Amino acid sequence: MQTIDLNGAWSVEYDSQAQEIQIPCAVETIMENKDFYGPFLFCKIFTLNKISRKNTYSLVFEGVSYYCEVILNGQKIGEHEGVWDSFTIEADQAVQPGENRLEVRVMKPDFDKNSPYFFRSVLFGFIPDIMLPFGGIWKGVSLKVREYGAIQKLTPMFRMENRAIELEASFSKGLYEGAAAGADQWSVEAVVENPDHSRSTVRLSCRNKLSIPVADVKPWSPEQPNVYRCTVTLYYNGTACDTRVFTGGFRNIRIEDGEILLNGNPFYMRGALHWGCYPDRMLPVPTYEEVKKELLSLKELGFNTVKHCLYFPPDYYYELCDELGIVTWQELPLWLPFENEFLTGRIYRQYPKMLDYFMQYPTVTIVSLGCELDATVPDTALNDLYRMVKEREAQMILCDNSGSAECFDGACGAKSDIYDYHFYPELPGFNALLHEFTAGYREKKPWLFGEYNDADTFRPVAKTKYADAWWTNPDERKNLLRKVHKGFGSDQPVYRQKEILESYGVWEEIGGLEELSRRQMLDTRKYLLEMTRSFPEIKGYNITTIRDVPLTTSGIFDDEGNPKCEAGLMKRINGDVVISLQKELGRVWKNGGDRFKNTDPFNYFAGSSVKGRLVISNRSGQKLEGFVRVRLRNGDELIQEQEECCRVNRGETVQLSQISVRLPDLLSPMLYTLEAEVSGEDFCYSNSWEVWSYPRVQSNRAIYLLDDSGSFNGIESFFTVERIKDLHSIHKLSAGDILLTTRQDEELTERLPDGVRMIVCVKGEGSIPVQYVPFYREGVKRIFSHPVTDRLKHKGYAALQFFGISTDHAFDKKEMERYAGAYKSLIRRYDARNYTVQDYLVEYQKNNRRILATTLQLDGGQGSQPADFASNPLAVWLLHCMLEYLRERVSK
Repeated sequence: MQTIDLNGAWSVEYDSQAQEIQIPCAVETIMENKDFYGPFLFCKIFTLNKISRKNTYSLVFEGVSYYCEVILNGQKIGEHEGVWDSFTIEADQAVQPGENRLEVRVMKPDFDKNSPYFFRSVLFGFIPDIMLPFGGIWKGVSLKVREYGAIQKLTPMFRMENRAIELEASFSKGLYEGAAAGADQWSVEAVVENPDHSRSTVRLSCRNKLSIPVADVKPWSPEQPNVYRCTVTLYYNGTACDTRVFTGGFRNIRIEDGEILLNGNPFYMRGALHWGCYPDRMLPVPTYEEVKKELLSLKELGFNTVKHCLYFPPDYYYELCDELGIVTWQELPLWLPFENEFLTGRIYRQYPKMLDYFMQYPTVTIVSLGCELDATVPDTALNDLYRMVKEREAQMILCDNSGSAECFDGACGAKSDIYDYHFYPELPGFNALLHEFTAGYREKKPWLFGEYNDADTFRPVAKTKYADAWWTNPDERKNLLRKVHKGFGSDQPVYRQKEILESYGVWEEIGGLEELSRRQMLDTRKYLLEMTRSFPEIKGYNITTIRDVPLTTSGIFDDEGNPKCEAGLMKRINGDVVISLQKELGRVWKNGGDRFKNTDPFNYFAGSSVKGRLVISNRSGQKLEGFVRVRLRNGDELIQEQEECCRVNRGETVQLSQISVRLPDLLSPMLYTLEAEVSGEDFCYSNSWEVWSYPRVQSNRAIYLLDDSGSFNGIESFFTVERIKDLHSIHKLSAGDILLTTRQDEELTERLPDGVRMIVCVKGEGSIPVQYVPFYREGVKRIFSHPVTDRLKHKGYAALQFFGISTDHAFDKKEMERYAGAYKSLIRRYDARNYTVQDYLVEYQKNNRRILATTLQLDGGQGSQPADFASNPLAVWLLHCMLEYLRERVSK
């Protein structure tokens, strides 16, 4: 037996060029103009001292993208199509003693919809969208020389129910099932190394199907990652001809009563979404050391799962997950498929080969057949694929379409073992989504978030080493990511970051945004994770995404693979046990009918009580019996404490306690910490939340209100207000008066007397230009020092304090400058993906009037926000701060 390594130096000819290349690699790493798709002619010269015709000679290619023809010594000996699977080409008739010339002619995926290699029809998954559609010989190449015969294929499955490792095998020269003369001279020896390193050996005859009994089966689980190592050797008359080594393990998976059971124990998934993006290599091939660091860091942060989204990692990624006890969700690479004459055939031909790559590993527990598919892939095809996987392993949990058919206009008749959604909501809208999709009339199945909970941070690319990376290059011939996104009619503007920020005049402002954004990221993920854990119907999630990529900075890790938050803080909200604070249940009678009484869980009036329900999600595997303690603190000062007994069974998500903690009276805003701790003899779990308290406002100084939208119902409870019904009453105002209005048009401006100061609450489009953007998603908020904002107890950014007044529209900075001239920003948004700049609260002067304008939702009303202005403590206090500021200023 001999394996000749053919990696290393090759030559390649392409586009009238010739140069040396180190294989394996993406061909793009050596190309100045990456906008060339083939043919590439790779060449390797190797030497064989002698050959024997009784030997088998096999060229093994671990990965080539996309189509290739293999020529050895001038003779075409094979071809292959596909990105992800390895393949073997028999070379017995073409090898020669001495010098051998191996040529591989490669066509890579392209951007021509009429081409057979169009990148949307070659099952490339999501890699082109966050990196690029790479090409070339991107994994290893070797020549295997085997005396007498060779193992052509060996597909292992670890069958717990049969207490055996079952192999589907094929051998060269027809050596199985008695097909060859002297077949009794051939045998297979299997040596199984058990998790305790003891060994057992079994001899078998050569057949298509082999069964290796295992006497003492130890199941694999995250808690006890028992891995078996098996060495299979083919013998001829006692001479070893070929050997294959693989690892794997036994485990039992089933779904029962809406739970995923792993070896009979409920399993709650806490996963990280992985896109396989490593831009420095242009390939999804991290080193072994990088993978190990990645997985150990994930465990430190409380994760127990990795979802490989629309790509396949190196085999050692699965092996390390097996060893470290980390569950894998493997998603097959079907996303945004382009329907043409090639697509369907490729799915049916290539999916079985993809399954060969990962099905043996016990870490792989869930498989999704595609992601966010529309009706391009019919339910008949998805059901065929479902059966294909189930025939390989009946226990495997399958998802037909990660993200769900109903959310992406996909085929709704496909089989799926789970519900899988990809909710990327604004925070106030999340609760309603969860309630709607947990409708009790549906079939009971586990609900998992295949991906969700993205939270971008700000990456100042131009001030880092990535300023000169290929993915920041504006030339689309050198940066194919630009060309991919052109197909969406959009751009991926990371290459223009500095240019865009300078065009907004904020380049010098971005210092410190990275740190602010990381704090905002943790706040956002905390809210969404705690809400998720409070729903017992949900059995797990995958956070988007494991690391920053050129497209987005929502990584759990940054570009260097370092965690963006401290492990202890993340584990509180991403561990076996999570305590969440949920709102108090209540109703309000309004306009002749009952409505749910939404309250702001983070903002309160002084002297009121923090009310809510502590919910605990116990996935620790043990009963928690002990005490729950709730404390309200002002720094180190303990304001109030309450304690009660508790008992929570394993696997339960239940109400832990109903709390009512009175806040002290005060004269200025205060930021408190509400703590909850559950502890017993051998456990202690805790969590905490920030709570803001504001003095009760009672103002006798009159303001005028023109409120066409009805946004300030109940304002009279706090302020002395004279309501103006229409523009005909504007003459009542005089210089020095303050007008609060939701109306914004030129007629109002023209009729208003000089010297009137204004607060304009912009509800939508009008004379003041607005842009619709998400509040918590994709943007970083900075609060500037100003007499208005200085009266808030803010953290420098729009933390969960702004939950109740967050909004979906803002002032575009450039448009605002054209409208109002120079203005002052009080609260600003920097988009972390396209680098545009918006404002939520501004001050400017126009027509001899000082104006504060805001798009903040002072009347709440969106999703879980307070239902109106009067029940929105931060809105009341912020309006008070704006009024006080305007009263202190003399209108110019």
